[in-house]
Amino acid sequence: MAFNLTRMTIYALIAAIEEDLRSLIKTHVSDLDKLDSVLLDRAKSRIEKDIGVLFGDLEFKELIDYFDLGDTFQTINSNKDSFPEHVFKSIRSVTKDLEKVVSIRNRVMHIRPLNFDDLPIVSEFCTKLVDLDGSIQWDNICATIERLDRDPSFVLSMDIVSYDDDESINHNLPIPDFDETGLIGRDKEIEQVRQLCLGGFPVISIVGEGGVGKSALALKVAYELIDKNSPFDAVVWVTSKTTQITLNEIKEIKGAINTSLGVIQEIGGQVIGDEFGGTNLDEVIEYLAAFKIALFIDNLETILDDNIKQFVGALPQGSKIIITSRIGLGAYEYPIKLQGIEESYASQLLRSVAKIRGVEALSKLPENILRGYVNRMHRNPSYIKWFVSSVQTGLSPEAVLQNADVFLDFCMSNVYEYLSKDAQKLTKSLQCAPGLKDIPELTYLNDFEALQAQKAIQELMATNMLSQSSATKGASVKTTYQLSELARAYLGKHHKPSQTFQKAIRDKRNQLNSLFEEQMNRKSGNKYLPRNIKFRDKSDRVIVRRLHEAQTRIANSEHDQAFEILQEAQRLAPDYFEVARFMAYFYQKSGNLSDAREQYELAIVLSPNTPQLHYWFGKFLLHSEENVDDAVTQFEKAKSIDEKSVEVSLALARGYLFQHKFDDTQRILSALSPEIEKTDEHLLKMYFDTEIQVKYRAADDLSKSGEAENALVAFEEMKDKFEALEDKYKDKHIRKKLKKCAYTLSKISRGVTPGKKARVAELESWLEIESMS
Repeated sequence: MAFNLTRMTIYALIAAIEEDLRSLIKTHVSDLDKLDSVLLDRAKSRIEKDIGVLFGDLEFKELIDYFDLGDTFQTINSNKDSFPEHVFKSIRSVTKDLEKVVSIRNRVMHIRPLNFDDLPIVSEFCTKLVDLDGSIQWDNICATIERLDRDPSFVLSMDIVSYDDDESINHNLPIPDFDETGLIGRDKEIEQVRQLCLGGFPVISIVGEGGVGKSALALKVAYELIDKNSPFDAVVWVTSKTTQITLNEIKEIKGAINTSLGVIQEIGGQVIGDEFGGTNLDEVIEYLAAFKIALFIDNLETILDDNIKQFVGALPQGSKIIITSRIGLGAYEYPIKLQGIEESYASQLLRSVAKIRGVEALSKLPENILRGYVNRMHRNPSYIKWFVSSVQTGLSPEAVLQNADVFLDFCMSNVYEYLSKDAQKLTKSLQCAPGLKDIPELTYLNDFEALQAQKAIQELMATNMLSQSSATKGASVKTTYQLSELARAYLGKHHKPSQTFQKAIRDKRNQLNSLFEEQMNRKSGNKYLPRNIKFRDKSDRVIVRRLHEAQTRIANSEHDQAFEILQEAQRLAPDYFEVARFMAYFYQKSGNLSDAREQYELAIVLSPNTPQLHYWFGKFLLHSEENVDDAVTQFEKAKSIDEKSVEVSLALARGYLFQHKFDDTQRILSALSPEIEKTDEHLLKMYFDTEIQVKYRAADDLSKSGEAENALVAFEEMKDKFEALEDKYKDKHIRKKLKKCAYTLSKISRGVTPGKKARVAELESWLEIESMS
């Protein structure tokens, strides 16, 4: 039976602890009479189980060799006089720790699911023992730790040997596939399902989306039901899982059960015996009535039909059916609806899997970045594990998240001559341009398309010729690559680029530097102009060039060409928020508002603290979707990041205006007043227009609520504001809005006292003149 690295590592460490404790007993105890007779009888029983028979009198040391962990420290603690005082005190001081390790030992030896902290507990305890007392020799522990550091995989060649009686009831449970991390974040659900299994409900279903951990939860509960105090006579596991996901595809499982009748026959074979594999439904029901069986049916949705419903509906009292499914049975069951695990647990799972699998690009990321990733994966455990496996192949985290359904195939070659031409070219360019390079720069240097570069990088990652580094950029992670030291040394000796190739790369690098300077010169001072692109660093220059080209294509209505450019940019830099922002702009111009919104939201996920993104998204929501409330939320976020921006403040003021929050609008306008004359003419016009509109709209609201005289005052204030404007700001747009005031003035005239009608009439005359000018 094959076990994973985590279980075998724990086994190796515990075996070393046992052996060193046995050595202490052999060194300091020589009289069998001092040992507990129960322990001795248990040791004899284990010897007999191991070799099949006992031969005469056994030597003292032979018996000690069959003491398990609990026997060893129990013996030391019970024979104080036989051990040096410092040894006795040392073992006594760690007895509670040893008792914890015994529980872990039992999970390892009896093939029970491991807890997520089992390996850290055992590893830390071994270190504690070694540091406990310098005079105690922990030879086996030290040797095991040293060998684990040198070659962690050596434990996979070991066999788990246990002579203990496994007092569990009959079962056919598979080895848990969550052994490497333990089942993280499901303690409450485990206890809930376990209690339901022990309670009165005959059918319990664990329902949820694919990969959320239904099978793992069910298997964990199943293992908790097989102990000697279980109320069941047997625990049976049957699966109708027909597919499995790999990094690149969903594959059919060979020989999988894919019909309800096949499942029922399998159940019959398991509960009654293999020789009764053709058992029909009635025979299975009869057996379930005679014995208390906890029957787990995994992935039921693949074979859910009337046969299954009939089977479940006929379940006799005493036995239980626990199912996992994406679809519930309806009235038959007590459903447990499984969601993604909590954010902190999901982050812990991602970090743990990445650490175990050696994916440092993920395991060492800040907590807030990991939490951002797991939330985008809906805190789905299988999605998280698959994500780590995908990044392990060399894909950037963002590329995996944005293209979770498609992955490139790559060659698993270790020899340079078997690399593709593109991969070989990539190694040459990296020799000529040492240092970390991102995918956009590599495509430029090698004249590659994005997919072409990604495939070459994956080939090289598979051969360990590339090293990968990740740096946090906002809420995303930028991945860069360089040749590993060994690869550089090898290639420098055997595959050095020609002088012509080296010169071509030097020329391209010079072109890149010139390109960056040119792009920086194109930028204007106003960062809120859509054409201005925010650089994360100098390496974005290749992508920025493409975005400017796409912008020109969009302006010329060459939408097909623009889309191709943006798609390529997205493949090259899926983690760059400006790519998502430009894609949103493209969709917006094309009239595809739902995709535009999705891309704006993605841009903000990638860089949540960039105020321009919130500003542009707010403008989109306001003008394209006419969603004032959501737009105001975005403007407020932009202002919280960039409090001094006139553009943001005016956008927020107008948002409040449309929400009829006139006091808030006026507050912002008042704050802008001292500096507004220093801004450009477009912003000045917007400021003055807002000043006029806030008075008119306030007057309109007051008139509707019956406050005609207050509305009249607001109108007069609007008139004063308008007359104070320079003539160049009294353009046709602002005068056009004055025409809308006539109807409101007529309502005010009907509501004011006779003594104030003259003031209304004066306003009406003024309005007629100004709106027609």
